[in-house]
Amino acid sequence: MVDFVYAAAAGLDSQDISAFAALAENLFQLFAMFWTDISKDGKMETCALVHFTGVLGIHPRELAYQTAYGFTPTLSAMAWIGRLILLEYALPLEAYSHLKIPWPSRTQYPDQVQRLRDQIHLKYMRKGCFSPLGYICERTHHARTIATREGPRTNISWSPDLQVLSIAGQEISMSGLRQAAHLAVARTEQRARKLMLGLWPNVDLSKIKDSLVTHRPGHSFLSEPENQLQMSFKLLSRRAFSKDGGFSLKGPGRRRAIQYLKDRDEFVKHMFGAIHIPSGMPARSEELRVIRWADTVAAPRNIFALQGRMVLVFSYNKATTVSNKSFYIVRFPCPIMSQVLFLHLTYIQPFSDFLARQLQVTLAMSTNPHLFTLHDTATGCFSSNACLKSLQLSTQGCGFQLTIKLYRHTAISVVKKHIPAIIASFDPNAPSEYAMFLKTLAFQTGHTIQTHSRSYALDNTYPAKLQSDIIDRYYQSSLLWHRFLLLGEGDPLLLQPEWEELGNQSSQAIGYSPDLHLVPQDDEPESIEIEVETGPRSRFKLQIIKKTRKESYRLLGSESR
Repeated sequence: MVDFVYAAAAGLDSQDISAFAALAENLFQLFAMFWTDISKDGKMETCALVHFTGVLGIHPRELAYQTAYGFTPTLSAMAWIGRLILLEYALPLEAYSHLKIPWPSRTQYPDQVQRLRDQIHLKYMRKGCFSPLGYICERTHHARTIATREGPRTNISWSPDLQVLSIAGQEISMSGLRQAAHLAVARTEQRARKLMLGLWPNVDLSKIKDSLVTHRPGHSFLSEPENQLQMSFKLLSRRAFSKDGGFSLKGPGRRRAIQYLKDRDEFVKHMFGAIHIPSGMPARSEELRVIRWADTVAAPRNIFALQGRMVLVFSYNKATTVSNKSFYIVRFPCPIMSQVLFLHLTYIQPFSDFLARQLQVTLAMSTNPHLFTLHDTATGCFSSNACLKSLQLSTQGCGFQLTIKLYRHTAISVVKKHIPAIIASFDPNAPSEYAMFLKTLAFQTGHTIQTHSRSYALDNTYPAKLQSDIIDRYYQSSLLWHRFLLLGEGDPLLLQPEWEELGNQSSQAIGYSPDLHLVPQDDEPESIEIEVETGPRSRFKLQIIKKTRKESYRLLGSESR
């Protein structure tokens, strides 16, 4: 608090700063008096903070008591503030020298733990004590009990035709939700095509070798020798530093190269929304923002190439923290984003790292293992606020503002209402009693279905708790979401390219050729001259000029004999 007041007083002379310091210390003394006000007769209503919490329990607009579910966050916030103030009161970071009776700093207490345990906690912070914080803890426990009995508050409503969802004061139509998804994917793909400098390899992901059980620092599918992808970015490097590319380390070409890095950062910002929205049930921002494409010493990677698809695997989530039971969550990007994600990791990101080191705009010699990061960030990743801005940036213009929390509620609401209708017609030939068959099979072997699935016949090419049948079920879940958003295999994007130059730019299908000597190089002749005989005594010369979009023909001359 004192530092906050000092920051507000920046630019003042020493006398004014001293006055601000005295004001801050006296304010904190007043706050400490509120939180250490102990009732002598057990009547807590006489305490100022207890009376204030009672006022907060009244709804500001309806002038009625708030529900227990709505009031507990307020009580928890009050308790959090009270603990911080009591901690500073017990062990001040610095001495309060402007008070009438100065307070010593924490260094003056020989045993700080004993002061907290014997003098502060028992008197002011324990539930049941006659202090404001003790009263708030009791009310919080009581309110949570009532909230559990009453259940959470409702927050959505549907139109009669189930095509418009009302949530948080906004109306989201199903066509608008699809537009937001297509907008995020289209903008990301357009930027990827621009960064690929006219190339667009038609990659067969089923040929990519990867392993879910191999973990060592720096490992990914890019480092698998069979894939031969370690130097694939050289194709972009040759094109960028060619005469047509115009990149150079000095002069005007340097500005163009730096602009490429900035465009790559914009692409990554848009890619967050394009992966977050269509990949199935949405992750929390804390899970998604730290996605790693390569293993690190502390954590395994999250991105794999599996069975012809790009896969996002999460082994950490909120449920694991709460229940202490680990399990995996698998999400599948839509087919377009699988292609974009692969090209980004194989071509765009390695070339961007190489370019940044050559231009000396970054001092980091190692590659950042995070997916959502900028070119000048050595080890960090997006913050939660950056994830929110990226989601809003990629869906800008869809008619409503999406946040991480709002989209999670929206997606779950849509799944409850619309996905069952898709499931009914998904595969009419699938056996409806498959779950019962698995249970019977487990009983026949003499154990429960949980033991059958967790302990027997586990494939060593998959983690023990992420076998292939679980991955297939996750894939079916993501596939249903792709179908609802009309982003499945073969579905065209509903939006046209934003930029004319991107719309007119051709995509060169060079096929999956990890060996660079198999890919057409830039040193091929720009034109070819051929002679054609049209008769025994006549012939003409034809020049075929190669261009970006099509071939043109020019008649050089003809002669007759």
